[in-house]
Amino acid sequence: SIIEIKKNIPAKYFSPSIKTSFKYVAWDLMAVAIIFAIYLMLDSIGSIPSIIKIFVILPSYTFVQGTMFWAIFVLGHDCGHGSFSRYPWLNDIVGTFLHTLILVPYTPWKLSHRHHHKNTGNIDKDEVFFPLRKSEASEMTKGADSTKLIPYFGFGIGWIIYLFCGYGTRATCHINPFDPLFAKNRAGAITSIICVLLTLFVLYNVSIHFGILVVVKYYFLPWTIFASWLVITTFLHHHGAEENIKLPWFADDQWNYVVGNLSSVDRDYGILHDVTHSIGTHQIHHLFPAIPHYYLKEATTSFRKCYPQFKRESNKPI
Repeated sequence: SIIEIKKNIPAKYFSPSIKTSFKYVAWDLMAVAIIFAIYLMLDSIGSIPSIIKIFVILPSYTFVQGTMFWAIFVLGHDCGHGSFSRYPWLNDIVGTFLHTLILVPYTPWKLSHRHHHKNTGNIDKDEVFFPLRKSEASEMTKGADSTKLIPYFGFGIGWIIYLFCGYGTRATCHINPFDPLFAKNRAGAITSIICVLLTLFVLYNVSIHFGILVVVKYYFLPWTIFASWLVITTFLHHHGAEENIKLPWFADDQWNYVVGNLSSVDRDYGILHDVTHSIGTHQIHHLFPAIPHYYLKEATTSFRKCYPQFKRESNKPI
């Protein structure tokens, strides 16, 4: 049972520190500002050849800044789980602020993501990336080839599709505050969506004054990298791409919270693992989403010591 597992993990890992949580927020926002300033400076130096700016500096900025956008998302993700602090109002204020910076409607995403955690590994109820039954696939594709992949899905476009249309046969529109899934916090959903619209309005005005190309280069290209991180890693957390890692999915009558959430895999993203706040350390996060990201590694060590038979880990490159 989940209670039995929790008894074997030190209680201190379930206690978020406001000071520590804000330290990571400050670090990430400072990193974003510094990366932006460095690129602005390099982009304005006339002596640097255009070919270097286009094919070296811009791609480097895009990837590094986009990765920091992903790190900011993970901190907002902590807020959504209540692992940023013990105060729900503070979690929602910080989470809304952080996610608005990267055009994520915080409350709608928080509620749909909690639904995912409550139903992980349940083929009949999970929120996203669940395998489709043949009957569902046929219905969704209107009889077309049900195994056909969308080649651009992993490159950020999938995140936009998910926000507007949901995934598979369970369509949740994250920009519709009146979706039934958001009934428990309609005001929060409306507020989050308004915040995103205001951010888009600001970006629109910036594009009028400085040109659309500037907004695309400095913001939307990194945003695409962030969205790609989100789609690729969340998929890999719940699917075994390797022969030795096959993550089971359960019908509703076979599913329970523990077996469902154990059906996730820990993945290490190398030098960027800590930069992106250990979100790849995923099994223990799914069992206990209230554990702050800065305790995930230690809690995982305790979990594996007591339950080595439940460990699922991949060391393959992303």
